[in-house]
Amino acid sequence: MLSPKTRRKDPKKTDEHLSEQSSIYMHGLCGHRSSLSRRPHLIALLTVGVLLAGLICLPIILRSWSIVPQHCMMMPVYHWPNEPIAPPRYHGPPAEFTDRYTLILNSYKRPQLLQRAVAHYSQCKAIDAVRVVWCEDGLPPNRAEAPGYYSDLKEVRYDIVTNSSLNNRFWPLEGLRTEAVLSLDDDIVAPCEVLDQLFVIWRRDPYNMAGFYPRLHVLDQNCKFRYLQGFGTLFWHRKYSLVLTKAAMLHRDYLEYYTNHMDHFIRRHVDAVHNCEDLAMALLVGSSIGRPPAYLAPHRVKDLGKGLFKVKGISSGTKHGEIRSTCLNVFAELYRGAATVPAALPLVIRSVSDQES
Repeated sequence: MLSPKTRRKDPKKTDEHLSEQSSIYMHGLCGHRSSLSRRPHLIALLTVGVLLAGLICLPIILRSWSIVPQHCMMMPVYHWPNEPIAPPRYHGPPAEFTDRYTLILNSYKRPQLLQRAVAHYSQCKAIDAVRVVWCEDGLPPNRAEAPGYYSDLKEVRYDIVTNSSLNNRFWPLEGLRTEAVLSLDDDIVAPCEVLDQLFVIWRRDPYNMAGFYPRLHVLDQNCKFRYLQGFGTLFWHRKYSLVLTKAAMLHRDYLEYYTNHMDHFIRRHVDAVHNCEDLAMALLVGSSIGRPPAYLAPHRVKDLGKGLFKVKGISSGTKHGEIRSTCLNVFAELYRGAATVPAALPLVIRSVSDQES
């Protein structure tokens, strides 16, 4: 009897074993090939599904994102007077510096952002002074207790107001030494040279506004005004009709106009909804000059109120767009007054490409 080491293999069993392994291998190979062959079919089905979904959704998107729905016929037109309305003059003495601008910084209970903004913008040579609208409880900290709230490079002045009304953003502050004022939120970070570029653009049309963040008004399916935010403005329509005052330059005379001469029902509505003060200012400027504002693309401007790690603010609310659409319709009625013409907004729509060229 042969030992295990010398035992011969049965040729018939060996052939059967090899045949079995070969069939297993071929089955696996064919199964792999069949799964590969199914992939193009799956891709084709997915493509067809996406196209069908697009065909279904596109009409809905077009209806909801169109500037003027077909059944609304046309956008109501605001009738400007034959001559532009000069805004009331700022109550203080004539401006001392025409080659500078004043930074009006809007901040509320965000001390770290406020100190960061003061430190950054104090380095901008064209800024004459930093004015902080202080609407928080108590007095602002003094320099000895909180040096981060001040700067050795610029005058930093805290203007104390008695309440947290958003109308205070456009209070005609005492002692403004420049005609140009830059309204800026504390969560906007812009390089000094970009602000200087905005200043150059503003000086070409000083009674207009110039800003980084454009928005557009459209009509909804009920032919009412609707506020369209950034995506619809810049990427869908490529048009805008106003710029936001969270980062915009304007003439100091409009601060006087807004606070002391604008329809008080507009300011009252701003207080009621705690929103829309920037829309009110945009309409005020538009009603005065009848031209769209200037827009500078914010390629190097950071908005800490946007994105995944955004800081909390008014615009982060879920009903922000609805509130602002309502504001547009309320303001349109107020601008119409006793006239029999349809309610319209004193805004002019401009193409973004026209502005960028």
